[in-house]
Amino acid sequence: MTVFVEARTLNAPGEPRSRYQIDCGGARLRVHTLRVATVLNIEGEIDAANAEAVAAEIRRFSRLKAPLILDLSRLEFLGSAGLHALLVLDEEHRRDRLHYNVIGGRALNRLISVTPADGLPLADSVPDALGRAQDAIRARRRVVRGAARQHEPQRDRWRAGCPRSDR
Repeated sequence: MTVFVEARTLNAPGEPRSRYQIDCGGARLRVHTLRVATVLNIEGEIDAANAEAVAAEIRRFSRLKAPLILDLSRLEFLGSAGLHALLVLDEEHRRDRLHYNVIGGRALNRLISVTPADGLPLADSVPDALGRAQDAIRARRRVVRGAARQHEPQRDRWRAGCPRSDR
């Protein structure tokens, strides 16, 4: 069975301009782009027929290299193919060192109670996940600043009049 993906912009008053909906044959992804992260609210059902289409859309947003929040709290059904796709995405995000969080719901909790979802970065709510994303961004900035500071003593010596070795 082929799942056709259709994206459309939602023009509701008071909604963020970057919000739109993607239909994946039974599952709908609503996209909210915020300063800190991209939030994908996934509603409907994810089963064997549309799991790969949903995973492909999530990968599309992962390529932005920005923190990603998958909100599954309104998901009505999550089949084993959907859980498998989620675990594969988890492995890809960890390998590429991309920050993301999953907000579970009834459908995900039902599967996790039977099958362990080792290491899924579960958050309680969108605000909780946004806080974690901000913490990850701050930590990454500290690492980058620390690496940049390793070169500062050399620049300070050069400014003080020490000869450079490449002259």
